[in-house]
Amino acid sequence: MGILQTLAREFAPDPAAPLADLRARAFAHARQRGVPTPRDEAWKYTDLQGHLEGDYLVNAGPKRGAPSAVPLLDATPYRLVFIDDTLAPDLAAPALPPGVRLRTLAAVLAEDPASLRALMARHAGEDANFFTALNMACARVGVVIELAAGCQLTTPLLIAFLHTGEAEQHFSAPLVIVNAGPNSQLTLIELHHGDAAATNLSTPLTDLTAGAGSIIEHYRLQLEGAGAVHIGSVQATIERDARVGSHSFAFGSKLARVEICAKLAAPGAAVVLNGLFSVGAGQHIDHQTRIDHQAPHTTSVELYKGLAAGDGRGVFRGQVIVQPHAQKISARQASHNLLLSPFAEIDTKPELEIYADDVTCAHGATVGQLDDAALFYLCSRGIPAAEAHALLTFGFTQEVVEQVSFEPLRRLLAARLTGSADIPLPERIEPAS
Repeated sequence: MGILQTLAREFAPDPAAPLADLRARAFAHARQRGVPTPRDEAWKYTDLQGHLEGDYLVNAGPKRGAPSAVPLLDATPYRLVFIDDTLAPDLAAPALPPGVRLRTLAAVLAEDPASLRALMARHAGEDANFFTALNMACARVGVVIELAAGCQLTTPLLIAFLHTGEAEQHFSAPLVIVNAGPNSQLTLIELHHGDAAATNLSTPLTDLTAGAGSIIEHYRLQLEGAGAVHIGSVQATIERDARVGSHSFAFGSKLARVEICAKLAAPGAAVVLNGLFSVGAGQHIDHQTRIDHQAPHTTSVELYKGLAAGDGRGVFRGQVIVQPHAQKISARQASHNLLLSPFAEIDTKPELEIYADDVTCAHGATVGQLDDAALFYLCSRGIPAAEAHALLTFGFTQEVVEQVSFEPLRRLLAARLTGSADIPLPERIEPAS
């Protein structure tokens, strides 16, 4: 039995329930599209066959405690935590400052479902892909974050979705919605973490709307269990003179895929996409990005780096689209990858589609190995081989890590990348003005 069969058995929306018509339409659309296969260009390098089988548990029920060794909980004063789709009030943070409104998705569905209708209709439309439509049909867990005009929340807000090993093949579809008012500012950390024994399937969707002059820094950290499947999406709409920084870090799951789409909808809009993934034996991690320059005088900068060891496989496909009327835009894209094993594989495919003539665009991609001469040099100076290997690997990723403004997250990334090697934490590099 696969995920569609499981959900068809479970999915019986009450016609009187909030947004039941949109949920039914989204589920019908997902069934019509079907599970994507490598015959679809966007899924050419990622085959889901065998990864969505089994009898999934849709409602896991309340749990007694958080998974072990969850990072960042103690470092974030503002947070909201879900364990196997159940809110954990004992792990919640103090009240947020004035101007920030944080509600659970369940509360919004119960009290103000009409406020979600436009968003759900957009993500359940004919252009929606299979997993986005599935999320719209099934989302019951998540948050809605609203910032009033001029509100500045620079202290990071953590939204954590944790999975234990107690729920066999648990299916979840978290939804995170952010509406940043004009000239507001938000730093959001989205954590997906699972115990080693967790075998969940997660299809999270994050929708970011950056109002005029606002700034959103979004850090997405995927540390699911080794048996999990994680297929997520981030959709960002960026208005006049607004800026969104999207930072995706993926280390967990047996199969993971993240789609990040940014629409530069008005002049002055800017987006920075940074990504870092590391795959080991038996792992497959796929990043798909799409930047749509819909207005003139917009800017995008993209940098993704990947590491692959054992027989791990990484995938990156980045699309930059410049619409015909989007003159005087600037777009830079780079994908750099490092193979740490003769059996590892990384497929990278940067793409530019330019329909305007007064633009500045550049892209590039590399796939290589560690420099044997550099490794020999470090070892000849008395550095143990394992630490020399870690030093060179971290040096490769440092350009991405040093752009993380939240120091506890920067330390976490450094620890993941270097292991026990004693390597100084990189300083924060401020972006050029």
